[in-house]
Amino acid sequence: MSFEVYDHDLHGRLGRIKTKHGIIKTPAIAPVVNPLKNPFPLKYFSERFNCDLVITNAYLISKYYGKKAIEKGIHKLLKFNKPIMTDSGAYQILMYGYVDVDPDFIVKYQHAIRSDIGVILDVPTAGATESQYSVEWSVKETLRRALRAKLLGFMDDDMILVAPIQGGSNLELLKLCANKLVKLDFEMYAVGSPTELMKNYRFDVLVDIMAIARIIVPPSKPLHLFGAGHPIMLSLAVALGYDTFDSASYVLYARDERYITPYATMRFSNLRELPCSCPVCSSTSIDELKELSKKERVSLLAQHNLYVILQEIRSIREAIYEGTLMRLLENRCRSHPMMYKAFLKLRKYLKLLEKHDYFTKPEIHGLFFFDEHSILINPKVRRYRRYLMNRYKTRRPYLLLIPEPEEKPYYENSEIKSILKELVNLKGFLKLFDVGFLSRIFALVPLELCETFPLSQYEQGAIFLKGKILKEHMLFWEKFLDSHNYSMVLVIFPERIDKRYMRKFRELVRKKRLRVIEVRDKTEEGIVKTIKKLMRSLDIERS
Repeated sequence: MSFEVYDHDLHGRLGRIKTKHGIIKTPAIAPVVNPLKNPFPLKYFSERFNCDLVITNAYLISKYYGKKAIEKGIHKLLKFNKPIMTDSGAYQILMYGYVDVDPDFIVKYQHAIRSDIGVILDVPTAGATESQYSVEWSVKETLRRALRAKLLGFMDDDMILVAPIQGGSNLELLKLCANKLVKLDFEMYAVGSPTELMKNYRFDVLVDIMAIARIIVPPSKPLHLFGAGHPIMLSLAVALGYDTFDSASYVLYARDERYITPYATMRFSNLRELPCSCPVCSSTSIDELKELSKKERVSLLAQHNLYVILQEIRSIREAIYEGTLMRLLENRCRSHPMMYKAFLKLRKYLKLLEKHDYFTKPEIHGLFFFDEHSILINPKVRRYRRYLMNRYKTRRPYLLLIPEPEEKPYYENSEIKSILKELVNLKGFLKLFDVGFLSRIFALVPLELCETFPLSQYEQGAIFLKGKILKEHMLFWEKFLDSHNYSMVLVIFPERIDKRYMRKFRELVRKKRLRVIEVRDKTEEGIVKTIKKLMRSLDIERS
């Protein structure tokens, strides 16, 4: 197997998995294909949907097709000449508790039908209601089967073998399973059995599971998430570093007459219009769909659902390329309260999000900050503050702070431009003063850096400096002032700064035994005159 990563945003990756039947562009989703009862012709997956990858169930194939599938090969059976992934029957274990197949046999069978990506027959962790003993057993048995699968000798062959990580919401067992599987050095890994969590909208718990697995699995290995098929949560999983997904949701929802959109699922019976422009919705009307037989309607709904899911994957890939994955992620997470709860959970894993996040790109797209949480969870803000703390070196004794204006870069503001022009011309000013802007997003933006990305390339909504964001700002200032030898902080236009923020800042500066001087004159001439007078007194003090 060859896996190449060529672009990043957050921990999301654009990559290529090379298989014997072609390249899989990641992130990618594999629609579940059931040749026995697919709702539309199998050729549609390649001819209409242009899928890079599909997945089918090797256990069911072996049960209903047996040697015929070995003779024809899985690609001819499914009428699909691109990469095919086969699941092992673990889903049937999850649903029914048992499958009548030997774990070694199913791995050999996947190789015999010439699957591009095969999965070992693991034992899924059922869910939160499962006993500790049962979870421990599922982990131990999965590890035993993984070791046996490796001993079969297919690891160096032309079938990529996937090892699912079990343990579920029992995070300690999840870590144990992941660490032991990584030592076996499989070509690809997966997180198994998240279906129950997604059905119950426990996306915040899923964030823990996904993040821990991704932290343990080496970044050189592709990571798959089983059963993740709704567009609303795909960007969340991609942001945490997941590369491939599979789902039968497109057909399961269609059979239940549910209509998927990028932000919600709707009951078809409640629809008055088709809020979509996919080929299905563009070529028919809601009334025509309702008049069709149940079988015909399910077929068209399944096609619509799959179009929407694939469109979301392509939107995610484009967002990674542009550097706007956080923007897409926030839009999706703010579509549902439980998704938003999962979004807030990302703050716990900022190091993971930042690990492969890009610094800059040839074509820059601005950042959007909707509220305080947009700031707290964006790794670019965290990284900038850390770099400013460690890399911004100066020997000037005084710091001049100006509240940020609306214009960007900040010095383009006519009032500030005029003041700075006068100050820069003052003899000795540049030797004595660092000039910085008090920013709601970044805390401090030095004048020299205010054109660089992302300090000017952003838009902000209603940002209120209180609670966690205020605490984070003050923590930054405390560390920054400790690491820089300023003896005085001078603030222009203090009345333009949030009163709570200014009070906390004033207390902090005085606690550091620094002089804090606030210039309250609201005229440009008055400000320049005050600073001139101050500089004369500073010269006397320094002499």
